[in-house]
Parts: sequence; structure tokens; C-alpha cells
Amino acid sequence: MLKFLFAVLLLLTSPLLRGQVLASHPFATELTRALDLEAGATATDVPHHVHYTLKLYSYRHKLTTGTWDIWRDPQHYVRTDIVVGEFHYTHIDDIVHKRQWRHFDHVLPLKVFDLRQNYEKPEVPVALFGDRKLASRSTVTFQQVDGSPFDCTPELLEERVCFDPIAHVLAFAQIMNQTITWENWQPLGTHSVPRVFRIYDGDRMIVEASGSAEEVKTFPPNLFTIPTGEPDMGEPENDGSAPHRIIDAKPMDIDFQYGNVLLHLFVEPDGKVKKSEVVDADDDDLIGAAKHFVRDLKFAPQIKSGVAVPFDEFLYVLHAPNIGDTSQRGSS
Repeated sequence: MLKFLFAVLLLLTSPLLRGQVLASHPFATELTRALDLEAGATATDVPHHVHYTLKLYSYRHKLTTGTWDIWRDPQHYVRTDIVVGEFHYTHIDDIVHKRQWRHFDHVLPLKVFDLRQNYEKPEVPVALFGDRKLASRSTVTFQQVDGSPFDCTPELLEERVCFDPIAHVLAFAQIMNQTITWENWQPLGTHSVPRVFRIYDGDRMIVEASGSAEEVKTFPPNLFTIPTGEPDMGEPENDGSAPHRIIDAKPMDIDFQYGNVLLHLFVEPDGKVKKSEVVDADDDDLIGAAKHFVRDLKFAPQIKSGVAVPFDEFLYVLHAPNIGDTSQRGSS
């Protein structure tokens, strides 16, 4: 699903272990166990519905609320609905017939992008500690963090992932200036669901999903029915099924900070970016680097009736030092 532009920045630091080390386990093993315990991970899960209320804060501290619903009929169907302002997203996954249908209106809000990027697992530190070159450092050990017990990776590039040492589910992840937390896990059959999921930028909460899950005996009629005659639109962060293609880019100027920025780009007929406007950012300190990066992008021309025409584009820019910069686009 993800399409990335890479500008690799190689940074090497010594791993920092905090707390008392009692035993070590491979990170990949701990992560797999944690993911297997999440609701929806296996066919043995019970049919259920998860409902979250969303609180999303812009870089200007404006609060937007919404809802996120997940309906799962294991081995058969999964349906996801997200409603935030004018953005409405529905995804029906027909597991039996291996068919997906996605529909959305308007631009995917940046904080929903953040939520989807990290809820199941924090993608950036998972990529870091999953790197085979770091196998000797990609271990999980018992540690005391602020007086509480966790099983954590070492702190590397100001990143780490920590698990609950008893329940073996995800507890929190640190990605430089951001902290991601999974809290108050609710049992659901042999699996579990976090009742609260949060993302912080420094001390400021930017995303909160709070709710609960319930077992479902009978799903509402037609809940998993794919509408006839309506094509799959693809994912909103990839500009649906027909993205504008980036054909040239220069590396981003990167400092030691993490986060996403959503920009609205206005592109000339020759594919060069005329101007960019900030829609939202995880941190306003990331905006300058993101705007400088998109100035040097070049898109494949958009042709209508044999003539190149100007167009606009929404682009999600990820600022992450250990993997460089990555970009995704969204539909207007």
C-alpha cells in the first residue's frame, strides 16, 4: 500500500539500555507474539465490533472529532468506517473471494494518516529494529521505565519499542520527539483490543482513539455487501487508484526529528511545483524542511486532450532520519 521516496541518511549511535537487564529475546519474536494477540489477527478470533471516538489536534491546536468503527467476521469479512469532518472512508475486505472495496470523500486528515500508520504497529521503529543488519541490537529485555516494568528494545537513534511484560501486548513506542501508547487492553475471546490509543508530540497529545469492543452474534444486514457498480477507489493516502507520478526528487534536509506533514501542491503543466500550502503537520518545526523538499519535486505531466495541464496534489511527507524522507499523495 505504501509508496516511498527514499533519501537515506546513515546515522550510527551506540544503543542505550535503561533499567535492569534480566533476559533478552529477539525483537521479531516479541513483535509477532504481540500482533498475534491483537483482535483480528487470526481466524480463531470471535466476531466483533470495535468502536473508537477520535480526538485529532492540528499543529495550530484545533480539535477535530470523529469516529472509527471496525467490524470483523473472521475468515469471511472485515469492514472499516472512518468519519472525520467531511472525510468519510469505508473499506470492505471480502476475505472469501479475495476482493477489496474502498470508497472515500475528500482528503484524508493528517492525524488519521498518523493513526493508520501506527495503530497496529509503529512502522518506523519496527523497520529500524527489524533490520537484519541490527540483529545483534534488535533484542528485547526487561527494563524499568519511570518506575514501571516493561520489555523494551534498547534505545537506538532515539527510538525504542516496549511491550507489556505480562500480557505481551504493545505498551508504547518512542520515535524521537513522538511517543505512541496502547493502553487499557480489553480481552476479546483469546485476543485483545486497546481501549485507548494515543500519539504525543513532545508533551502535546495529537491523536487519541478511545473506545471498546463487543462480541457480535449477528451482524446488521448487508454490512459487508460491496455496492454494485461502484469501483474500488484504492487508498486515500496514495491518491486512490490513479496517483500522479513523481519522476524526480532531491534528498530532504533532515534533522533529528520525526513526524508527518500534509501539503497541498499546485503543479505547473511541466510537472514542477508552483507553490505549496500547509494543510497540517505533526509539529510546526517540520514544515520548513517539508516545503523545501517539495519545491524540488517533478511530476509526470497530466495530459488532457493531448495537452499538458496544471493540477493540484495533496502530499504526505514523512520526516524520519533513520530512513530518510518518504512521500505519499492524497486525492483532492
